[in-house]
Amino acid sequence: MNAKHLVVAGLALVVVGFIRDAALADATGEAAYRNRCANCHSLKPGVFSIAPNLTGIIGRKAGSANGYQYSPALRDAGFVWTVEKLMEWLASPHDAVRETEMPFPGLKSEKERADIVEFLNRPRAK
Repeated sequence: MNAKHLVVAGLALVVVGFIRDAALADATGEAAYRNRCANCHSLKPGVFSIAPNLTGIIGRKAGSANGYQYSPALRDAGFVWTVEKLMEWLASPHDAVRETEMPFPGLKSEKERADIVEFLNRPRAK
């Protein structure tokens, strides 16, 4: 095997590693979402259960998803969901918006919050 073959083989291993890491991150974020959010929140466009739909949440004005009746506190919160705001919200919804009616204490794990936010921020088929 010459040097050229070694370089190609090395690059192939790097690419495979990136693909594997991305797949693991996808699985981790999806699993965290399913364990912590999916019982109340849907990601199917237009589908609501007992909580607002989270499809396209990043970039959306808080309390504005069509088809859901928000608490006045969240409807009037006056912010747009960003990665940072979702991280704050998932840590403690009641600290993020004092009068929210969401019955969720928050997630202690910053990694779990980041995994969920990354999963929610991923493009979805329409």
